[in-house]
Amino acid sequence: MPRPTVLSRWFSPRHTTPDLSTAAPSEAARQFPHAVSHFPRHAISRATRDTDRTLRQEPRLTVPRPQPAPPSPGIGPRDMAETLRVQSLPAQADVFRPYQPPKGVRGDGRTHLAMDSAASTNPGLLGWLRQAVAEGVAFPGYPRLAELSQRAEYRHMVEVIAAEATREWITFRARGTADKKQRLADIEREFTRLNVRDVLRRMAEYDGYYGMGLLYVDTGQPRTGGGLETPLLLRPETFRKGSLRALVPIEPVWTTPDQYDTANPLSTEFYQPSRWWVQGGLLHSTRLLQFVSRPVPDLLKPAYNFGGLSLSQMARPAVENWLRTRQSVSDLLNAFSIVALSTDMSAYAQDPEGLLSRIEAFNRFRSNRGTFVLDKDREKLELLAAPLAGLDRLQAQAQEQMCAVAQEPLVKFTGITPSGLNASADGEIRVFYDRVHAFQETLYRKNLTTILHMVMLNLWGEIDPDIDFTFVSLWQMDELARATLQKTRADIDAQNIRSGIITPAEARSRTAHDTSGQYATVSLPAKPPSPPTPQA
Repeated sequence: MPRPTVLSRWFSPRHTTPDLSTAAPSEAARQFPHAVSHFPRHAISRATRDTDRTLRQEPRLTVPRPQPAPPSPGIGPRDMAETLRVQSLPAQADVFRPYQPPKGVRGDGRTHLAMDSAASTNPGLLGWLRQAVAEGVAFPGYPRLAELSQRAEYRHMVEVIAAEATREWITFRARGTADKKQRLADIEREFTRLNVRDVLRRMAEYDGYYGMGLLYVDTGQPRTGGGLETPLLLRPETFRKGSLRALVPIEPVWTTPDQYDTANPLSTEFYQPSRWWVQGGLLHSTRLLQFVSRPVPDLLKPAYNFGGLSLSQMARPAVENWLRTRQSVSDLLNAFSIVALSTDMSAYAQDPEGLLSRIEAFNRFRSNRGTFVLDKDREKLELLAAPLAGLDRLQAQAQEQMCAVAQEPLVKFTGITPSGLNASADGEIRVFYDRVHAFQETLYRKNLTTILHMVMLNLWGEIDPDIDFTFVSLWQMDELARATLQKTRADIDAQNIRSGIITPAEARSRTAHDTSGQYATVSLPAKPPSPPTPQA
């Protein structure tokens, strides 16, 4: 007998509270188990809608609400909570299930997901993932990841990395002997107009929240007419001068790949989408730059919408441990002591109200200014206190576990400075800055080079191969250290000039192009001035 459903009551104006006890699991419930109560109706699978339509035409069956089974002896509330958590995890087949986008992302309902559906029915590929699924490493879905971004722990660890990666930003440089200061200034103004710095900061945030950020290159092409399906080649013939309008950040929930190759590992399109659907519009991958810092294996790419592993998903076990530890410490501090009253219980066997009245009287006067009178022969008052030593260390260790996942020092994540004699966080901050620099190279280098070439074509109609960029170091010296470094460089230049290794003009050119020196804002001519004539 088919299992009845009550999905028709979920979206009826007369009912606002869904009844999850008798509802059949729909496609939305399997894909987004944490957001099904507010998931849009258009994401319900076709089979569920047909079943719901049939039940609305037939008399409704009344199914009693299933009662939870009584707990077995020896099973406590924590074990029951763990059992419910494991039961709420997605099925093993969902690990390899291709991502199902909301209705409207794909234009005409066409599906080009190759043969990835065979992976979800192959038990040989899924047997080794039983433990992995129990640990919650399956893709939780974009609605759940969006919910996690509202919690301070997830949001802060993502925003710290995104802000540090774009704080000192980049500097443009030109190789060769030609003077290209004007071109460098034009590029900086164009980057400011396109708001590239803030756009790439948002790409880092999307990568941390969802595992992927997408950046649309707006060249003025109309959405309809097929212009966006063609490749955007970085050539003067195809990228017209003055055509670059804006760079638009797009969250990955509104996108899904159109087609990719899963048959030939030697192909350049092997698990690399060549075109993307964006809310009914088809875009070539060259017009939608993809930012992924933690890619997943090829078998899992369809399940992750061809994105990567988000920092929120990685940090979820550590954050949950921290929240549980923090709440446990708070509960223990709230009731760390218990007052025990020893009395003759047989005296209140016939008068239980008298015992309750006596306890109530004690609670009423329980303070440092209250007095409680006891029977010295039959009653005794004791204070049972739980030991609180070591709770601060346990809570600090749970907090440090979140920092370990995000690879951030505690002073950056929480603002808490190290304690103790001669304690310093300089070493940890230097390691963190190295980590941020590696993150910049991984996430930004390729796409930022593409954006730089687009800006050149937009300004001059050509790509200048001598112009490049470098990421500014996050570690900054103080004034004394910077002055000492400048003096050391000047002494080295003077020694090299006396030895004939370099000429004064070459040393002057190096000083003029040193953006970190004290003469960075001074226009130095190519020929050094004549030394002053000594006075008689």
